[in-house]
Amino acid sequence: MSNPDPAQASRVIVAGFEPFGERTRNRSWEVVRRLPARPGLETLQLPVNFAELGNAVAALADRRPRALLLVGESSTGAVSVEQLALNIVDTDARDNAGRMPRAEAIVANGPLALRARWDARTVARRLAESGIPAAASFHAGTYACNFALYLALRALPEHTPVGFLHVPHRRRTVGLRTADLLRAVELGVEALAASDFAPAR
Repeated sequence: MSNPDPAQASRVIVAGFEPFGERTRNRSWEVVRRLPARPGLETLQLPVNFAELGNAVAALADRRPRALLLVGESSTGAVSVEQLALNIVDTDARDNAGRMPRAEAIVANGPLALRARWDARTVARRLAESGIPAAASFHAGTYACNFALYLALRALPEHTPVGFLHVPHRRRTVGLRTADLLRAVELGVEALAASDFAPAR
């Protein structure tokens, strides 16, 4: 592995996902791509293709960012602040390459679960205090979002803060505008940058 560029290593990376299924938009990317450009922050889009996603997360981790925030979308009506990633991919929905894994381990003989590296309940409370409906979620599901979070937690050094937000799917959103979700992501970035969100020991 090559040594990361110090300028890259000082950056916070925020990643959303490409559209999947028959849809042309993924709300996670619609929000992430609207983050105002500023020094020290980089945004990118991840594929919803399990074979490509593994490589994309590995390349991201190889850059050794200062912190990583992943953003996906879900069918809930509030922002979900994820606490765990599970070592399983199990889905009834095909990825963008047509693959539909069932009860497969993400990493053979890996830990059953990995903890996200932030205080999810505190993050959820801060979002709620800002007027954004939010709740801590036990785990990130068993599809591409969880897949990416698990691999990122495995690949990045333990001192690197890593968090995951699920934003509501457009069709299920009540009272949450894109501006609200943009603010939620910005608060998530702030949480990861704060020293009191160091990984639990």
